[in-house]
Amino acid sequence: MEVNIKTIAYIDGQNFLYKIAERVVASGLTTSKQEVNAVDIPYLLNQVFPDEQLEIRYYGVAKIRQQQDYGEEMREKSIQFADNLRRMRNCLVKTGVEFRATGVLKVRDRDECKRCGVTDYKFQEKGVDVGLAVDIVADSLRNQVDHIILVSSDTDLAPAIKIAKETGKHVTYVGFDNQITRLLSSLADSTQIIRGSEVVEAYRRMYDK
Repeated sequence: MEVNIKTIAYIDGQNFLYKIAERVVASGLTTSKQEVNAVDIPYLLNQVFPDEQLEIRYYGVAKIRQQQDYGEEMREKSIQFADNLRRMRNCLVKTGVEFRATGVLKVRDRDECKRCGVTDYKFQEKGVDVGLAVDIVADSLRNQVDHIILVSSDTDLAPAIKIAKETGKHVTYVGFDNQITRLLSSLADSTQIIRGSEVVEAYRRMYDK
């Protein structure tokens, strides 16, 4: 009797997209990471897991609000971030990937200039890793997944991996060929890599470049 194994790929969205953008820029297809807001994720993961039927979840922030109280530069950045998020979500719908909004985008104070007194601000995602970890643990405890594919370099997800393994789930950590997170790789049952050439092709498929 054939046993059906349920495999879910959990993707840390912004972490993933940042690394995709790095590789695309390095390939010369674009000069700006901000221009990379779509990639054929099913194609990419099927190169790594050709023999598995995957349920793919992409975890990201909820609605982005324009930042009116931090100056024109931050307001423009928030508009750009919101536009990129909209384009990425459209890409996910087109390719059949589920988007799960689990976090918020906050403004974090950075250093204040001692000469002019101007404070530098930076956007920071909060809560995405928590939402992703909760789903891994809940799916494992409810026996709703057999094989967990984790696409993230966030070591805060280590406890979730440990719980999943304690419940008998097989965990595969997926990193990029130019950057492997050793802790996650050591905790997972197996490690797979995404190659730069695969990233470029997955990007080309969406942008037709």
